[in-house]
Parts: sequence; structure tokens; C-alpha cells
Amino acid sequence: MSDRSLIIIAVVVILFIPFPTLIVPSWQLRLTDVNGNICPNKEVTESWAHYSIYIGGGNHQTEVRRTNDEGSVEFPARKVWAPLIWRVIGTVVAHVLIIAHGSAGPTAKVWSTGLKDTVWIDYKSDGLVDNMVVEQCVY
Repeated sequence: MSDRSLIIIAVVVILFIPFPTLIVPSWQLRLTDVNGNICPNKEVTESWAHYSIYIGGGNHQTEVRRTNDEGSVEFPARKVWAPLIWRVIGTVVAHVLIIAHGSAGPTAKVWSTGLKDTVWIDYKSDGLVDNMVVEQCVY
């Protein structure tokens, strides 16, 4: 086999071997009300996706967890696996779809509800916030 053939095979293999990308790191936060009271056993939802890798329906994944007795909840790091070829194609398509209200890149959100409100935290714009505040904890 020639050097040129080996290079072509290596490039093809590199294009099609999936590797991970972090969407959001492990996220621990505490849920309290506006008076600083903790909210134990309260549902908190995390949703995550990577629009440049998985395009179309079904790209969002969601997990619901409950706060512990101290009002804390932790979500594990979220990763997506995809080969280089799909990342290139997906990024191009995602940026074309932005014109029609699409999105590109990773996104993650957490939310919970209170008496009269729902608090949303967006990882992309807010970062890893470690405290969520609702008006009043209700169950």
C-alpha cells in the first residue's frame, strides 16, 4: 500500500470516528425562595442539546430530578458524540437554519416552578449559576 493510500485511509477514518463534546459540565445548584428558605423535594428540570450536531426533531434531551433535604440538586456533565464529518455538515446546516429561527451550538437550561413563577437559567447566557430563587416554594 502506498503512502498516499494510507493518508487517504487515515483521513477517512478521522472523518468518521465519533468523539465527545461537552454540552454542559456537571451542574449543582440550590433552590430557595426569595426569603432564603430552602426548597426540599422540589422538581428541577435540565434540558440540553447541541444544535450544530443533532439537527431536527428529537435533539433536546431532558431529565427531571428532585432537590434533597438541603434544597440542592446535581446534574451530571452532558456530552454528545459525533464524527468530524457530521460536525462540519451539521454546523453548516445549523447556520443556514438560523435564518428560519434555528440555533447553532450547545445549549442547556434548568428550571423549576414556584407559587406564581417559573425560574429559568440558561447555561449559554447565564453560566453555571449555583442558586435558583422562586417567589415561594410550593409542592
